[in-house]
Amino acid sequence: MHPQRRDIFEIAVLREDAGRGGSSAIHDAWQIGKRLALDLPANQFPRHDDDRPAVLIAGGIGITPIKAMAQTLKARGSSFKIHYSGRTSADMAYRDWLAIEFPEQLQLYFTRADGGKHIDQHSVMRSAPADALFYVCGPGRLIEAAKSVAGEPGIAAERLQYESFD
Repeated sequence: MHPQRRDIFEIAVLREDAGRGGSSAIHDAWQIGKRLALDLPANQFPRHDDDRPAVLIAGGIGITPIKAMAQTLKARGSSFKIHYSGRTSADMAYRDWLAIEFPEQLQLYFTRADGGKHIDQHSVMRSAPADALFYVCGPGRLIEAAKSVAGEPGIAAERLQYESFD
């Protein structure tokens, strides 16, 4: 779904059988096309509207807002990179679609496969253009790592925005 569409919304929920039951209930009871009565979502993770490049960092289901940001950045011709981390390729929502849609911008990391490759946020942030903005969404440890790196000299904290799903 494109982020400019306001007539449909896409919901991504990883089934967690060991969770508190919400994801299992959705997977068991909902089908594609299910109609829900919802309020419009509020955006607590806004993206910049100028020409600065962006570095999008996602862990797990944190790819959900990052995907929409990437679509918007691509549509307006902005420069961006996506760094997406998941346990295995099978655990990564939208992986195949992202690889087709953003073949030059996407870098995947599998934390529980191929020796456990994690995002090297030091390298990612240090190699980004000097005016790049960083958007991070995912588990707390991913965000804390980004905040730590952004706190180092040379990377202003105001260049980092983040949202957690923990």
